Formats: sequence, C-alpha cells, structure tokens
Amino acid sequence: MRLKTYLTSALMPPVGACRYGCGTNCAAPVTVFWLFGVVSVIYGFLGGPTGEPGISWYTVGLGLAMWGIAAVWTLLTMQGVEADRCHGMWSPRDHHVEPSETEADPFDEIKKAH
Repeated sequence: MRLKTYLTSALMPPVGACRYGCGTNCAAPVTVFWLFGVVSVIYGFLGGPTGEPGISWYTVGLGLAMWGIAAVWTLLTMQGVEADRCHGMWSPRDHHVEPSETEADPFDEIKKAH
C-alpha cells in the first residue's frame, strides 16, 4: 500500500496531494506546477517555443523539473501529514502554545486606535 501511495504521488502529484495529503492547501499549487510540467514536456516534443524541427530538450527538461518539483512538494506534504498523525517529535500539534486567559487580545489595540 505504501508503494502505491508514493507511485501515485510521483506520477500524478495533484491526486496524491488531494487523496493522501488530507486535502491540504497545497493541492492547487501542486496542480499548477504539474500541469505546467506536462504541457512543457508535450510542447517540447513538438518543437518547443523556438520551433525546432526536432525535440526541444530544454523545454522537455524544464517540464520534467517542474513535474519533479510538484512530486517532491506532494511527498513532503504527505510526510508532514504523517508526522501530525503519529505525533512525532516535530509535529506541530504537540508544540502548539495556547494563549492564557489573562492575556490581552491584540486586536483590542486596533479598536482603541480607531
């Protein structure tokens, strides 16, 4: 099951971010990076922006780099979600500081200024 999760996240990062990333806010930017990568790879095989007669390897390389960024971003998000579930040493859930009841509300200062 773990291999399937990583393969899905590497090949289709938006699906991995939505399905295994617990619907975090990174799904939309990951989708943009991944779509840019896919379009760049296809466009590179068609000649790229310079209209080369063959394959534009720079455009294909740029597309693969963007695809890789989206995949790494998704995998890092999944690791963060897993750390939150396990309450590991770096989990933000275990290191959250709640404000005390006697502490003044910072927004009260704004209300006083107006």
